[in-house]
Amino acid sequence: MSFFSFNKIKKIRRSFSGYLTETSPFEQLSRHAEKVQATVEALVEELHEYTRGNAIRGETVSNLEFEADQEKQEIRRELPRSDLLMPVARSDLLSLLWHQDEIADNSQDVAELLPLLDITDKLPDKYKDSLNSLAGILEKSVKEYSELVKNAGAVIKGTSSGQEKLDEVREAIEEINDLEHSADKTTRKAIKSIYHTENMKGIEKYHLIQIALKANNILDHIENAANFIRIMTNR
Repeated sequence: MSFFSFNKIKKIRRSFSGYLTETSPFEQLSRHAEKVQATVEALVEELHEYTRGNAIRGETVSNLEFEADQEKQEIRRELPRSDLLMPVARSDLLSLLWHQDEIADNSQDVAELLPLLDITDKLPDKYKDSLNSLAGILEKSVKEYSELVKNAGAVIKGTSSGQEKLDEVREAIEEINDLEHSADKTTRKAIKSIYHTENMKGIEKYHLIQIALKANNILDHIENAANFIRIMTNR
């Protein structure tokens, strides 16, 4: 067997790319993930306010999503054109960036949907409970994901080669998958509560169901991004 095994070649490549790049692209991805996290957390607050019957504007979420989008554009501009200068393929980094950006985009969609109909006084208690639970899962998932990006960056870039750090990455991905599964069950409870409500118009029921489904869709994108990181760290 050759002295330079495949794994050794990968380590040398990562080390060389880290030497050539002044700033790791994973540091930039982590900054973007933090802005995405802030966007989701702002939505979580608005979901709680919505269940309390308070007015929702959606401006905070929209502004934070814009900041995340600006960070995304900066990353795209600064990424080296050659894969030689990065620890993983440029196309993979751009794909992960897209998955992250979808989290913020969908958060904005939910925030803009909330105030379209003034029906908070008609919300069933079971729907409120489910939506608050969904908000809690969102908050926990995006926090877990933001930390995952940092740890995955250290593993992929080669600054942390220990099995312990890789295990942390894999455990975080599994935790996010479990949270998404819980979100699915919570979303079904929210929808069921609307179907069993009699004092609502059809458009009002549709509106509330869409809020639950689109909030759950954010969890889907968090899970998709985490599973993409699984692919990147398994290489």
